[in-house]
Amino acid sequence: MPAFREKKLYNVWFFLGLLCVGVMAVPYVILGQDSIVTYHDQLDGELIAYILRARHLFDGNVIPEFMNGADKTALTMPAPGFVLLFCMGNALGALVAMQMAGSLCGYVGMYLLAREVSAARFVAMASGIMYAYLPFLPVYGLSQYGLPLLLWCFLQMRKGRHRKAAFVYGALYALCSSLVLVGFGVLLAGGIWVCMTWKRRGRWLSLGVLGMMLGIYVLENIRLLGQMFGAGNAGLSHKAEYVLTPEPFAAGLIQGFVHGGQHSQAFQLWILAAALLWGALALALRAWKKEEQKRLLKVMGICLLVNFLLAFVSALWNSSPGILVREKLGAAGAFQAQRLLWMAPCLWYLLLVCTAQLAWGIFDGERRKRKASGGWGHFSLALKGMGLLCLGAAAAATGIQILMGSNLKPNIQKLRNPDYGLLSFRDYYAVGVMDQAEAYIREETGMEPEQYRVVSLGIDPAAALYQGFYCLDGYSNNYSLEYKHAFRKAIAPELVKSPYLQDYYDNWGNRCYLFSAECPGYYTIEKNGFYFQDYSLDTEALRQLGGTYLLSAAWIMNAEEEGLTLLREEPFETQDSYYRIFIYKY
Repeated sequence: MPAFREKKLYNVWFFLGLLCVGVMAVPYVILGQDSIVTYHDQLDGELIAYILRARHLFDGNVIPEFMNGADKTALTMPAPGFVLLFCMGNALGALVAMQMAGSLCGYVGMYLLAREVSAARFVAMASGIMYAYLPFLPVYGLSQYGLPLLLWCFLQMRKGRHRKAAFVYGALYALCSSLVLVGFGVLLAGGIWVCMTWKRRGRWLSLGVLGMMLGIYVLENIRLLGQMFGAGNAGLSHKAEYVLTPEPFAAGLIQGFVHGGQHSQAFQLWILAAALLWGALALALRAWKKEEQKRLLKVMGICLLVNFLLAFVSALWNSSPGILVREKLGAAGAFQAQRLLWMAPCLWYLLLVCTAQLAWGIFDGERRKRKASGGWGHFSLALKGMGLLCLGAAAAATGIQILMGSNLKPNIQKLRNPDYGLLSFRDYYAVGVMDQAEAYIREETGMEPEQYRVVSLGIDPAAALYQGFYCLDGYSNNYSLEYKHAFRKAIAPELVKSPYLQDYYDNWGNRCYLFSAECPGYYTIEKNGFYFQDYSLDTEALRQLGGTYLLSAAWIMNAEEEGLTLLREEPFETQDSYYRIFIYKY
């Protein structure tokens, strides 16, 4: 095929893949605030970090709305460069923009990476689409989605190509990813890679990009790093009281290697099975003697080895020996080395590409060799053809798993059925209900939100923060230990009732919430007739923190006994709202 036609076909497949990825945005555009968005580790915390940090981008080192004026280190953004999107005031629009930026970057990166090892146009497009649809949380920016393109840039620098693009993208990746979640692993892996390939060209360019990325990460996290080394005014982190529980090493290794880690699910089981099958077949057929297939087998081996090592380190860090070491590190022991698994999905889908190219190479070679022969030659060809079909089935099964686990599925369900049960963006943040509560307090007292403090019960505090209330409670993985102890006094009467809640708060404590022993673990109580029958609270401790109002998702039967006064018998709600809100004063 002439070169210009070949390039044209590449472009057609590339833009067809872009179109498939762009479809992801359609349900968000149609549904708006009724869109289904993952709320764990996203709407409950990270999105609030962007909103509040954007609101106080140049306002000093304190966030007055959060935890009674917490230091900014309590809300560290996982992709600082994207905070500019939130300065425009549309949080959902900014989140969707982050999703599309990440998915498109993931598609382009995986497509280009696939072309480095495969001439198959469809394979490059399909692998890119699959990677773009992986259920990574968009609040983490390019932390995971951006890895294939970063790897491609380093490969190009080794060839002496696209140097300027590599520097630009390296800076963009560092700005739009998290040092503590994945950046440390990227820098470590990059350093090891440069050392192992020191005799090859591009080593100084690669070191330059890594050094630039390190500098950007340090500037972005200067206060957080200062806190870790005892400098600054952030104080001792509540992480100092983390109680670490060891996990079985073997189970952790299998989980990490076969299924992935938290927020890094790649649905790689079928990819692993197909790679092992075709790798064994290639070795049996001595396909490794051919240069192209030898190169593919080498890349496959590297991908498997690196992902195994990532799972090994993660499992060791969380095992009994790892915990013994971490307990001696104080707050630094809470560092999550298992985030190294965030780098694994990129390599799993590179492995898929190599496996597909290897399988086709073996099959096509056999077809050419047996074209004029019969008998066992045809049988051998049929056998390899069945293996190729099995590879296709494995890829299709993986694709179906990705679609079923992606955010596209629940939003399509929402489009088909407006009463679909999952919480929407509007539901979670009580849009239209919190507005009424704020307006009522303003009308009754003449006070603006900055003049009083609230806590939430049965409603995630993120809803009040999203509305603009100033809150005593919140979700943070790095607030002051002193504040944790002060807030504990308020919830101590309820913690006594539940060993589970007491352990949850005392030994972890990221959720600085009003807990209830009547519904432990539930932070979003729907308006379904539930009410608190025996809720205990130290209201004096809340007053000492500056608190005034309690926003409750359910009626509190013994409110007067606990020093709570219901301001209005009729709760605030809308016809379709998930919550109804009662306002109590203490």
